[in-house]
Amino acid sequence: MKYFSQDYSLTVYLRQHWKDRRLQFESFPLNQDASTDSENFNTTDNENATRTTDVYINHLELDTRLMDKVWYPDTFFINERHAKFHEITVPNKLMHIFSNGTVFYSMRLSMTLTCHMTLSHYPFDRQVCPLTLGSCKIAHKIFNGSIIEFSCCCEKLNMGSFSCRQVSLYLARAYGYYLAQVYIPSVLIVILSWVNFWLDIDAIPARISLGLLSVLTMTTMSVGTRSSLPRVSYIKAIDVWTAACLLFVFSALLEFAYVNVTTRVEKRRMSMKEAVMLATTTNRSNPLSGLKTMEEGKSPSKRSQNQPNVKKRERARSVDKISRIAFPVAFGLFNLFYWCFYLT
Repeated sequence: MKYFSQDYSLTVYLRQHWKDRRLQFESFPLNQDASTDSENFNTTDNENATRTTDVYINHLELDTRLMDKVWYPDTFFINERHAKFHEITVPNKLMHIFSNGTVFYSMRLSMTLTCHMTLSHYPFDRQVCPLTLGSCKIAHKIFNGSIIEFSCCCEKLNMGSFSCRQVSLYLARAYGYYLAQVYIPSVLIVILSWVNFWLDIDAIPARISLGLLSVLTMTTMSVGTRSSLPRVSYIKAIDVWTAACLLFVFSALLEFAYVNVTTRVEKRRMSMKEAVMLATTTNRSNPLSGLKTMEEGKSPSKRSQNQPNVKKRERARSVDKISRIAFPVAFGLFNLFYWCFYLT
């Protein structure tokens, strides 16, 4: 099946039979000369000769060079895009003519047929592709499918009513490949992004590298997945999955940004206040008293700075602790709704 061109390919044996009274003939024995010299045989040989003359030919098998001289229906596939006959090593055709005028005609074909697909549940989709067989000369009451159950799709035009039969092929996709190549790797990437919550809040390079690599890897995977699919105006199941995984990975990166900002903003603010206070005290005093003031003012400044810093760090750690539980629970609930919706 090809999604960009909206078609599918298959190889079939097209077998047709009809009755042509012009081709009727009388059955004839396999060996007409077997009984001419029956007196020269013993009793056993006479019995064998009698059995031989009892075998009659009631059908003829035509060579491929003679098939074009026999009338056959103008059957064609209405939704065919292109097709070909198989001619290796000889033309794959068979025609039998029976004594009552019945003709059996079989050929091997490889075809590409159109099929309008709906990919909203891709890769868990099920497609219904038609195989439409028609004729532009035969009346719909004569044209029937005897082996496969065909539904009538007779076309009524200005020139008359033409025969048409259609069979629907129900195709279900095997999604094991997508589980191994898309779903399981993306789950591992999302879980890898949660390692950020267990790292120390001061391990800024490690947390930045892990978060960015997770986002970039998930983005590359989603782009590669969509590149093999046609551009449609609706959302597919695999788009929902990749978008949700990318959202979880990006949220983990945002959580790190919030924790980092929370721990560092207050620290910078207190450092600036301390620097301004020490600079003011130094300018108003002489150098010796300034040094003394700096030494005396250092301790209360540190005590005033440590107290809000401790609170900020505790708040950042609590955000990490909450994320360790909230992210896996949210991702598990998303998986529950996703698989229940698209697999049922």
